[in-house]
Amino acid sequence: MITTTFLLLLISFECWYLTSGQIKLTHPPVYIQHIVANALLFRISGAVLFLIATASFIFNLGLASGIASVIFGLMAAGSLIVVLQPFQYLRIKVVAVLYFSILLLEIFI
Repeated sequence: MITTTFLLLLISFECWYLTSGQIKLTHPPVYIQHIVANALLFRISGAVLFLIATASFIFNLGLASGIASVIFGLMAAGSLIVVLQPFQYLRIKVVAVLYFSILLLEIFI
């Protein structure tokens, strides 16, 4: 459950980052072009995903540790996206493989 919540934080920060207007990509993939073209829709969806992730953390971990986890998770997602997005390492397949690998570790450990 925590892995899925962190994935929601990562996706919400990615939506906010791509629609901010500060990013300049020379040859963006098709999904990034779609996000930039529908900026308002993806800002709202990023906010909704962030609220769902925050509520999930608070529900699972309690109020204080849930808020702390949201802050730490948002810092981690933000640093990953800001550092790796210009190199376009965060593709959908890479994120999916990492997510399912970590989800399997979470389930079996």
